[in-house]
Amino acid sequence: MSAVILQFPTSTAARANGAGLAVAIAAKRMGYRPHHIARAAALARREVLDGHKSAARAVADMTRDLSYGARSHGGDAA
Repeated sequence: MSAVILQFPTSTAARANGAGLAVAIAAKRMGYRPHHIARAAALARREVLDGHKSAARAVADMTRDLSYGARSHGGDAA
């Protein structure tokens, strides 16, 4: 039986960049414009670098916020 050892990023900067990239990909798929994509990715990176959130939490929170913002909130409801 052989074992495969996976290398995960160990530095905070690498995790932050990965989180930013994941947010950028998700935002692009949701149809956001490039400047919004860059802003969301930068915010996710900053949260990880500052130590406020883990990379996974930063991505999950940002994609949740982006998907909420992408929904239509009709103000003409009766």
